[in-house]
Amino acid sequence: MTMPTATTATDTLLREFEGAWRDDMPVFGCCRKAVRTAVERADTLGIVALDATARVQALRQALEEELPGHLEAHRCCAGHLADLAFDLPELLAPVATDEG
Repeated sequence: MTMPTATTATDTLLREFEGAWRDDMPVFGCCRKAVRTAVERADTLGIVALDATARVQALRQALEEELPGHLEAHRCCAGHLADLAFDLPELLAPVATDEG
């Protein structure tokens, strides 16, 4: 299986947040910005093999570096980052298959 490129992985992950809802949670503009920032700053291909807790921490840290304190004020964004971290292996698996 060939790993996806960073650009393909980023595009795949960001598409998850294009709609008004994801996993029964509203996706606000702040959520899209937070997810985009975290996905673009984190090495998503590098963290996909980590356990879920480590993936959550990596995405949160990537966002914190760019937008300090954002997650403290935006529980909606924190929830989406946690969901994304848990879903990351599943979301990137089809990308890896398509690339190969």
